[in-house]
Amino acid sequence: LVGAPTGSGKTVAAELAVLRLLREYPGCKAVYIAPLKALVRERMADWRAKFVQGLGLKMLELTGDVTPDARALATAHILATTPEKWDGVSRHWQQRNYVQKVTLVIIDEI
Repeated sequence: LVGAPTGSGKTVAAELAVLRLLREYPGCKAVYIAPLKALVRERMADWRAKFVQGLGLKMLELTGDVTPDARALATAHILATTPEKWDGVSRHWQQRNYVQKVTLVIIDEI
């Protein structure tokens, strides 16, 4: 748990955790959860430049506006979602391989 004032580097700490996870545990996934679709979209835009364009990783947005297919969920390294959407896609996790591969969960704005 990281609790610190705005602008103190919490997002950078999360980014380092994602990079470490993907380097040391290939095949695992990270999930970023934010309470608002706008925050998810903001993180997607920021991380798309860093992780997708910079490192060639795959990211997927899971919000009420976006309904991904099973293949996209299986191949994404990072999922960015709202709590409601994550609740829906992670139910019956025993039968959903992409949920079983989640090793890092980042919850923003709690």
